Amino acid sequence: MVKKMRKKVMPAIALLPIFALPVFVGSNQNLISRNFLTPSAEAVQLRDGKTYFVQLPMLLGAETTVNRIYSRNATYYFAIALPQNMGEPLQKLEIFQTEGFDTVDFYSNETIAYLQSPSGDRVAVSSKTEVLPSQDRDRQKVTITFNPPIPANNELNSKLVVGLRPVRNPRYDGVYLFGVTASPQGDRPNPQFLGYGRLSFYDSRY
Repeated sequence: MVKKMRKKVMPAIALLPIFALPVFVGSNQNLISRNFLTPSAEAVQLRDGKTYFVQLPMLLGAETTVNRIYSRNATYYFAIALPQNMGEPLQKLEIFQTEGFDTVDFYSNETIAYLQSPSGDRVAVSSKTEVLPSQDRDRQKVTITFNPPIPANNELNSKLVVGLRPVRNPRYDGVYLFGVTASPQGDRPNPQFLGYGRLSFYDSRY
């Protein structure tokens, strides 16, 4: 269920239908406990006051539910592997388009975020999404802030999956790249670039 707000900053979906979400297959795992989202109290902070990851999350890849150009019902999923000990909770992700013949705009009130165990079990993650202009003013930067932050200790070996809803797919076919940056919790977080999600779109007329 999505709760709409007047502002552009919105909470992520709280209840997730199983059939609508991709499953990243892995080995069997115990069911997710209620304390799974309890943040770690430990912090990795240097003398400059900045907080850092000890082990970086890793971008596994991206996929779209619909790869036809100009479609209006697609969702772009970004899967991120969480290390056993990040050293600092994951507070924020930023996703921004870097390549493509057309600009893709996103809704701020339809973001999906969940943690998925190797067995396929999912738990929704509370988050707020903000869509702002990037350094390239013709394109947008999507900021997803997790509340509470994703715990530093990943005892269940889960993956983080974030789904963004575009207003529509690009008008032109080709490869589109989206950069992903992660920031730890803290007053002065040090953001880390995780890599590029690659999506390909096709013209069904050819």
